[in-house]
Amino acid sequence: MRTLENLQMDGGCLAFNFINTVNTRKPAPEFEYLKTFGDLLTWSEKAGSLDGMRLQALREHVAEKPEDASIALNDAIDAREMLYGLFSAIAAGNPPDAAVTNAFNRRLSESFQSIHVKFGPASAEIHLNGEDVALNEPFIHVMKSAIDVLTREDIRRIKECPRCGWLFLDTSKNGKRKWCDMNVCGSREKSLEYYYRKTRRNV
Repeated sequence: MRTLENLQMDGGCLAFNFINTVNTRKPAPEFEYLKTFGDLLTWSEKAGSLDGMRLQALREHVAEKPEDASIALNDAIDAREMLYGLFSAIAAGNPPDAAVTNAFNRRLSESFQSIHVKFGPASAEIHLNGEDVALNEPFIHVMKSAIDVLTREDIRRIKECPRCGWLFLDTSKNGKRKWCDMNVCGSREKSLEYYYRKTRRNV
C-alpha cells in the first residue's frame, strides 16, 4: 500500500523529492501522494524541511482556515509540475521553454521575498520565513533547494529515471547512475530485459 510513510526519498535533494511525490511519470501519474494540505505538511516533516514548531503553527492555521489550505495545496501542486517541466528539460540536455522559465522566475521572486538574515556577533543566519504563518512556507524551502541545485551543482548530474520519470541528483563517483533506485526501477528493468531475451530465444 502506498503511503507517505513508505514514500522513498531518492531525489538527492529536497526539490527533487518534492517533484517525486507521484508514483510515476511514465505514463502519467497514477497515484498522488499529496492529496491534502495535511499531506504536504506530513511530507515536509518526513523530508526534514520544517521543524516541529513551524509544523504545529501551520496545522493550527489550517484547522482555522481549511479553504485557504485547499487553495495553497493546488498552488503547490501546480508549482511542482512547473518544477518537473524545468528539471526534466535540463535532465534531457535541453533548455526549459520560455513559459516554464518565466514561471520559475516568478515563483523564485515570490518565494524569496520571505528570506531574511539574522546577524550574531560572529555569524549570519539565513531564515526562509518570518514569524507570521504562511501556507506557502513548505514550498519556499523547495524553491531554496531548487536554486541551490541550479547554482551549486553540476547540472549534468541532474537526471531522470528512464523507467518511472523520477528526477534525481546523481552523486555517484563516476556520474553514471541511471536509475532513481537500482533496487526498484533498475531491478524491474533488468527483469524485463531478461524476460524479453528469454522470449526471443524461445521463438
